[in-house]
Amino acid sequence: MTLQTLLRRRIARIERGDDIRSSCRAPDDAAFGLPALDGVLGGGLAAGALHEFAGAAGAGIGLGLAAGRSGALLWIAAGDVFRRGGWPYGPGLAGLGLDVGRLLLVVARDAVESLWAAEEAMRCKAVAATIIELAGDGRTADLTATRRLSLAAREGGGLGFLMRERPFLGTSAAVTRWTVAPVPGPADGWGGLGDPAFDMRLTRNRRGPAGRWTILWRCDERRFALAAPSLDLAAPPAERPHPPAAALGWRRAG
Repeated sequence: MTLQTLLRRRIARIERGDDIRSSCRAPDDAAFGLPALDGVLGGGLAAGALHEFAGAAGAGIGLGLAAGRSGALLWIAAGDVFRRGGWPYGPGLAGLGLDVGRLLLVVARDAVESLWAAEEAMRCKAVAATIIELAGDGRTADLTATRRLSLAAREGGGLGFLMRERPFLGTSAAVTRWTVAPVPGPADGWGGLGDPAFDMRLTRNRRGPAGRWTILWRCDERRFALAAPSLDLAAPPAERPHPPAAALGWRRAG
């Protein structure tokens, strides 16, 4: 049997979810700590796999899930992506409970180099999580590219997060695909923004059904929580109906 045939069979197993379902809830999976959400994920986001987020708030979700894991955290993007969106915001990262000394930024020349760097990083067992951020819909990360990233993540055993600025309509080999958007959080009783809130749409899930949730990041407790249906949400400022994620305290500066 040729190496090409073996690789094709391995990719087919990953895409069917056979390897993921056989392990069910692995100890290294990243759980939100929310039974309603973790239940449909088979216990949490699968470790050793690629997960895709569309929307500016996706990186914060990924870092929040990875903050408690041991190992290095890599954030990879082309220089123009960092310059346009702003560099990661230190106080916001600290609010996630993240030791910023563990975070390594990789500034690539373009999307192709970003994908190469992410693939190499995901193979490294010392890396707990790798974030690769692409401009626009990140169409460079097509089915072939996401297959390569999926194989690399499985080899390294860490979490792989592919961040797109907006949803990609093409096919992806990611185990889960999400659309994440910041929404007004609960009022803090003092006229402030309170805890940040996020609209989480799970559009693809190899472990179970899709779904939609509004979750909060409890800044003081450094954990996720589900927003109650009757949640008293703070109204967005009239002059800024869609506050940037940095204003919510955990995405970027500038």
